[in-house]
Amino acid sequence: MNFIKTSLCLLTCVSLVACGKSTNSQTKTAETVIETPVIPTVKTEKFNIESLLESAQNGNLDAIKAAINNGFDPNTRGLENRTVLMFSSFNGHTELVKTLLDNGATIDLKDTTNRTALMYACTGPFATTVKVLLEAGAQVNLKDNHEQWTPIMFAAGEGQIEVMQLLLDAGADVNALDIDGESSYDFAISNNHEEAAKFLKPLMKK
Repeated sequence: MNFIKTSLCLLTCVSLVACGKSTNSQTKTAETVIETPVIPTVKTEKFNIESLLESAQNGNLDAIKAAINNGFDPNTRGLENRTVLMFSSFNGHTELVKTLLDNGATIDLKDTTNRTALMYACTGPFATTVKVLLEAGAQVNLKDNHEQWTPIMFAAGEGQIEVMQLLLDAGADVNALDIDGESSYDFAISNNHEEAAKFLKPLMKK
C-alpha cells in the first residue's frame, strides 16, 4: 500500500474541506492531496444546507446556533447524505458537536458510504471530539460499506494513538478486518506510523 489509505478514500469525491483547513490549531496531514470538490447548493424550505455544511466544517458555532433557533433540523442531509455533525466532527469542532447533539443530532446517522460522525472524527487529532461522541453513544465497531473500515482503522491509518485508546476503552475490536483482510495494525504499518504500530501490536491476536 503506497498511499495513505484512509485519507485518500475519505476525501475522494467528498464534500468536506481538504486536510489542514480546520480552524483548530491541530491540523490533519495527508501525503495524497485531493482537490476539494465544490459543494453544490441544496436548498431546503428555509435553509441553504451548503452554507450550513460550510459553517460546520469551519466551526462557525454562531451560524449553526442561529439556524437551529430558526428551526433548522441538524439531521438534514446534504450531498452524499452528509450532515453538519459529520462536517463538524471531521475538523474536531467539539463545542459545535456538543451543541448539535444537545439539539437533536442523531449520533450514528450514516452517509452514502455508511460512515458516521465518529469515523470522521477519528481521522484527526481530535480526542476530545471523539470522547464526546462516544459518551453520547456512538457505536464503536460500525463498518463503512466502501472498504469495511471501522473507526479504529481510520485512527490507525492516521497514527492517532490517543484516539485509538479511547476507542479501545469503549470496546473497539482491534482485530477487525477490512475488505482486504487488513487490520488497524496493518493500517498503521502501511502508513509508516511506527508508534501507532507499536501501540497496537501487543493487542493483536497471535
